[in-house]
Amino acid sequence: MDSICHRCGTAINSSELFCPHCGAPQLRYEPSDEVTQAGPLSSQSIGRDPSTVLWKDVIASAVLVAIPVGVLTSLLDFGALWVIGGGIATVSIYRRRTGRPPASGTGWRIGALLGVMAAFASTAFDGLTLVVQRYWLHDGGVIDGRFHQVGQQLTEQLSRSNPEAAAVMPWFVHFWLTPDGAAAIALMGAVGSAIAMLLFSAAGGAIGARIASLGNRAERSS
Repeated sequence: MDSICHRCGTAINSSELFCPHCGAPQLRYEPSDEVTQAGPLSSQSIGRDPSTVLWKDVIASAVLVAIPVGVLTSLLDFGALWVIGGGIATVSIYRRRTGRPPASGTGWRIGALLGVMAAFASTAFDGLTLVVQRYWLHDGGVIDGRFHQVGQQLTEQLSRSNPEAAAVMPWFVHFWLTPDGAAAIALMGAVGSAIAMLLFSAAGGAIGARIASLGNRAERSS
């Protein structure tokens, strides 16, 4: 196949390295097979590492799930089922927003963030509910009665499990029946619920990442 000299325009044989008319070198570029098979890099192929966490999308996904999970925990007490399900749902929303399945290590981090947000939402909802019940519905006596009942149960458990300690520390036994004891009970409940939500939601996030990974493999194989 003949080609044209880039300097003088003379038709020359493609096998010749120099133009026979003007002597100009004929430079040619032939792409290798590796470059041809790989193709050009696109913006979509850059930054597709599943281990990379897009925290802006993670936060947006977690907020959508944290509020209902926190409210359910506040209204129905802690439930592992919907907390784990919340972690799976957060990973699913994150995958839809980013178009990529997260890695397993990324999944538990997404779930852990959900747990923190859900615990905050649950505590805030509990506090708001107590304020409304005490100062708007005037049910302060009912609230104090519930805390008094819990404090009495804690006192009885301590007396049965370790009567010697209960006899030596009578102030500790009666502490649960005071307003400070009620505040301590509320704080202990919030901390315990937050830790449980953090652990179970992290597990749900890891499960969700695993499910997303299996789904992505199935899509590629089909």
